[in-house]
Amino acid sequence: MTYVAAGLGMSFNMVYSTRLITLGAAAFYAIGAYSSTLLTIKLNLSFWLALPLATVIAGIVAFVVGVIIIRTGTLTFVIMTLLFCLIIYQLVGSISWLGGWGGFINIPRPNPISIPYIGEISFQSRVPFYYLGLCLILLVALIYQSLYSSRIGRAWKAIKQSERVAASMGINVFWYKTLCFVVASSASGALGSFYAHYYQIVIPDMFTGFISIYIQIYSALGGLEYYILGPAVGAAIMIFVPELLNIAQDIQPIIFGSMLVIIIVFFPGGIIGSLKKLNQKKNRKKNEIRRKC
Repeated sequence: MTYVAAGLGMSFNMVYSTRLITLGAAAFYAIGAYSSTLLTIKLNLSFWLALPLATVIAGIVAFVVGVIIIRTGTLTFVIMTLLFCLIIYQLVGSISWLGGWGGFINIPRPNPISIPYIGEISFQSRVPFYYLGLCLILLVALIYQSLYSSRIGRAWKAIKQSERVAASMGINVFWYKTLCFVVASSASGALGSFYAHYYQIVIPDMFTGFISIYIQIYSALGGLEYYILGPAVGAAIMIFVPELLNIAQDIQPIIFGSMLVIIIVFFPGGIIGSLKKLNQKKNRKKNEIRRKC
């Protein structure tokens, strides 16, 4: 689950890299989970085919939604993504064909696969899922890092610094923002597919607006400016600490919400940013001592 949370946080950071803040990550997470579930249950498709199809479906929906709302402005974009998240939540709960409020149970596990020199891998325990999740998050991180290092990533960086300057340089701000939104939403869909087949159950309450807030906390806690490592650190802390302390789920939203406020006010750079500043201060003191000596 740390892998899933880290991947969702990385997706949030990717959207943030173009000066957009989304509250609709849970919607595309749900679209991926429900798409994969319906493809395997209704159409009897294999998980290995349902996973990429769910990714594509989430990307198509993100493209349609993005084209409509990205032009509306930053604040409106935040509100519209939240409304979209609420619409998806009500939609999957109200339509019986989508499982209704009871959702789906006994979702098929991934089909066994054979790997040369390793043998057949059967997904009947948590260990194979662990390695599948590891491969999935590494793939997401690799794709994201490749994009950040490419011409596309440099365009995103320019847009974040100043949209007007980026536009004056010939960068199509709207389409680069749309591309960023589609890529991030597609990855959320893939993670949703993995999540559904791991737990073998999907219900609307698993994809509430609180999930979008948790995703923000994963990113903010680790560091919003550290697009890959930040969400990974934040997710590891936010997943393991409640488990180790046995914090009740009813109390978690209060604690997480309080943490988000504390992070924004006192640690705007997140854990990594704060550690980096602390290290810089230590180096400055060392340099001052050396100069005095």
